[in-house]
Amino acid sequence: DALMLDPRGFIAETNATHLFFVDRGVVRTPTTAACPEGITRAVVLELCAAHGIPHEIGDLSLTEAYRAGEAFCTGTMGELAAVTTIDGRPIGTGQVGPITAKLSAIYQDHARTHGTRVI
Repeated sequence: DALMLDPRGFIAETNATHLFFVDRGVVRTPTTAACPEGITRAVVLELCAAHGIPHEIGDLSLTEAYRAGEAFCTGTMGELAAVTTIDGRPIGTGQVGPITAKLSAIYQDHARTHGTRVI
C-alpha cells in the first residue's frame, strides 16, 4: 500500500488502511482530517484506552514514520497487520514489534467475543 499524505504533507492513511506507529511505547495515529474514520481504527483506539496502552492522535510526518520503533495498519479485512518497511526502509528491527503483537492479540480476542461471525 502507498502512503497517502494530507494537503499539508502529513500522513493521512494508506490507499486502503489506517496507519499506527509506536514511538517510545506510545501508539500514535494520524488524525482523520483528510480521510474517513475507520471502524477498526476506532476499535484499536478504544482497546488502547481499555488496556492502559498510551496512545495519541495527531499530525505525523514521514520522518516520524521512518523513525518509529513499530508500525501497523488496520482495515476491515486485515484487522491489524504489522508494517516492517516503509519506502524500503526497515521500521524498528524490521520484525513485528511487541506492542503490535500485543494489540493484535487483544483485537483478535475482542473480535471473537464481540464480533458477528459471517459465513
